[in-house]
Amino acid sequence: MQFKYLAVVAAVTFAQDETTEAPVTITPTVKVQRPGVCNAGGKDCTAYGPDYVCVAVQSNLPNLANLAQCVNSKTNAVCVGGTPGACPTFNNWPTNFARVQPVCAFVTVKDCNKATNAAGAVVAARELQATNSSNSSKKAEIQCYQANYQLQNGSTAKINGIYKCVDKDVYRQSAYGFDLTDKQMKNCAGNVTNGFTAGLCNQHGTCGPTGQFSAEYGCMCNKGYSTNDNCNAPVSDVCDAFGACGALGACDPTSGKCKCQAGVTGPQCNKCDPTAGNGTCSNHGSCGLDGTCVCQATYGGAQCESKSATDAPTKAPRSNTTAVPVATAASSAFAVGASAFAVAVAAIFA
Repeated sequence: MQFKYLAVVAAVTFAQDETTEAPVTITPTVKVQRPGVCNAGGKDCTAYGPDYVCVAVQSNLPNLANLAQCVNSKTNAVCVGGTPGACPTFNNWPTNFARVQPVCAFVTVKDCNKATNAAGAVVAARELQATNSSNSSKKAEIQCYQANYQLQNGSTAKINGIYKCVDKDVYRQSAYGFDLTDKQMKNCAGNVTNGFTAGLCNQHGTCGPTGQFSAEYGCMCNKGYSTNDNCNAPVSDVCDAFGACGALGACDPTSGKCKCQAGVTGPQCNKCDPTAGNGTCSNHGSCGLDGTCVCQATYGGAQCESKSATDAPTKAPRSNTTAVPVATAASSAFAVGASAFAVAVAAIFA
């Protein structure tokens, strides 16, 4: 278990270095504003228990220093190495952070020369040289995993890489799903009401593969949200993510339940008090007699805290991949233990 923890932290350090301007001094005020915030190394997460690890999300949005949060690796598979899984969600962080829409992406590891495929076999070095665009002269071992995506154009993309968390804009602009990118994002699309388009998985979960090395994507919902509608409807007060419990609530890691601020109540703190004023609807709506916020056009969320999501354009597929004749995409999964996490560490720090 300790080895797994260290490997996850190592993978996170790589992602966080791409998304932070400088480590944040985590004061009590910062902890209140950004529940579960952490710096590379994961030491900030030990306060919540041995199963919490620091996971970062790569984003190109400005002014997002330390876009990283402690994630419970016991209740969730974590998006790292050869494992698709949960990324942080930021629904109750300040508005500039809450705009992030996390995706568990399979990204290329440059010059990988030792890849493990879906069957658990190590791919021959000569095959990796054929599928990598750069023929590196490095002798150091750079490890990764190999996935095959059957594309809409009839070819198969062979990718040597690892899983990591990225923002939706990064995923689309990099075309990490190749010509499947738009389809993948549509599968995770949020609800559309009153001119408001919610973020991926209605900002209550992670958009990611439905299985290991799968090109099919769907929502992995935070606990307490329905799995039948892309995580839109709250169904209980149970929580397992610091970004859960709405804009005016917080997840208590000890009890695993939401704690709501004054003026809000209900599952995931999704109901407002009509006598509490418009502040419970983020000053972008009003609280109805039924305890539901009625939001202004282009605003949404339980407390009208979110601005309508917009998409960045999808670019051409990335490099370090090869299109080969039509073949059945790899679909079988293999157990990922300590050795798999070791592969992730080697790939990142090589």
